[in-house]
Formats: sequence, C-alpha cells, structure tokens
Amino acid sequence: MKQDNYISVKTFCKLHGVGESFVHTLCEYEIVQVEYGQEESRFPIEELPLMEKMVRLHNELEINPEGIQAIYHLLGQVESLQQEVASLKKRLEALG
Repeated sequence: MKQDNYISVKTFCKLHGVGESFVHTLCEYEIVQVEYGQEESRFPIEELPLMEKMVRLHNELEINPEGIQAIYHLLGQVESLQQEVASLKKRLEALG
C-alpha cells in the first residue's frame, strides 16, 4: 500500500490528545491493526473513524481499554444480527 493510505500513530495521538500507549493497547486487543515500521507506527486510514470512536469512548465516557474491547465486540455482534434480520426480511418478502 502507498504511504498515503496510512496515518502515523504519533500524529493521530497528538491531534486527539491520547497517548501512543492507548493506540498500542487497542492493537493488542485486536481492535485496530497497527503496522510497526522502522521509523514509526501507523495504521490504515480506513480505520480512522473506528479509532476516533474509540477515543471518544475513552475520553468522554472514561471507558478503559478492556471496556472498549467489550463494546467493540458487542457492536460487531449487533451489526451481524442486523444483517441477519435484513436477510430474513428479504426471504420473507420473496415468499409472500
């Protein structure tokens, strides 16, 4: 991938007022994928909205990384169930 498709962890943390350890902890909990290069750590720009959401949970609601991991997991389950409901609705409409 091109360099432009990534955001430096250091830059992100500076702009959002969080420590780099917070982002690395999210990586440890498999919430975000961080690439560790020779010069600096970075993550894909596609994960920026997710990262900003996690920072808001942490800063505004004072949720610790363990709580963020639980919320992330539950949000994934909710999204999966919503997709399943939509699929079942389509099948019902097709039948009747």
